[in-house]
Amino acid sequence: MESEKILIEVANVIDDIKARVDNLKVLQDRDKRKVLVLLDEAKRNFLKVAENIVYDNEELANFFLKRATKLKNSTNDKTIGRIGTKEYISMVSQLNRYSKVVPYDFSGKVKDLQKAYRAFLFGLIPFYIISGIFGPAYAITALILVIPTLLAIFGLRKRGSLGLLLAFAVMPIPIVMGAFSVRYMAYALTHQAEIQRIAETLGKSVLVAQLIVLIIGLLGLASVVLLSYASYMLYKHRYAFL
Repeated sequence: MESEKILIEVANVIDDIKARVDNLKVLQDRDKRKVLVLLDEAKRNFLKVAENIVYDNEELANFFLKRATKLKNSTNDKTIGRIGTKEYISMVSQLNRYSKVVPYDFSGKVKDLQKAYRAFLFGLIPFYIISGIFGPAYAITALILVIPTLLAIFGLRKRGSLGLLLAFAVMPIPIVMGAFSVRYMAYALTHQAEIQRIAETLGKSVLVAQLIVLIIGLLGLASVVLLSYASYMLYKHRYAFL
C-alpha cells in the first residue's frame, strides 16, 4: 500500500529532525530531551502503523508527511529563535499527537470509537425519559443539557477534542440520575406504601405501578452501564480526538 511507504518516510523525516535537534544551540538541554522523547515516540507510532495498515489513505498519510517536513524545516536556531522555544515544542507535541491518531485511520481502531459513540448516545436516551417521569425539576435539568449533548454528539462524530470534553462534562448527571433511579426502584419495590401511593396518584392498579417502577429502574441501570462504558472507552481512546 502507498500509505505504508509514506508513513515510513514520515519516520525517516523524524530521524532527520532528531539529528538537527542534537545540533541546536537555542534549546536548553532539558528542552532537547523533551523534544527527543516526543520524536522517538512519534517515530515508533508511525512505524508500528506502517507495519499493520488495514485501510489505505494516501491523502492523510501525505498530510502527516507535510507536517513532519514542516517541522524539519523549522528545526534550526534561526527559526526557533524567531517563533520561540514554546511554539517549537508545541509543534513537536502536535506531530506526536498525530502519531497517536494514526492507528484509528489506518489500522481499523476507529471501530472502537464507534462502540463508544453508540454507548454514549443510547446511554443518554434513558436519562431523558426518566427526567420527564420524575417531574419538572429533573426535566429542566435535562433541557439544560440538551445543547451540550447535541454538541458533544456532533463533536464525537467528527473526532474533535471539544466534543470529547463536552461528552465528559455531560455524562456525570445522567449517571447520577440513573443510579438514583435504580435506588428508587429498590426502595419502592420493598415498600408497599410507596407502590400504593404511586398507584393512587396514577389511578392505576398496584401491578401497573410496580411495572412502572421496574421500568424506571431498568432504564436507570441501562444509563449507568452504557455511560460508564462510554466514559471508559472515550478516555481509553482519547488520543483519537484532535
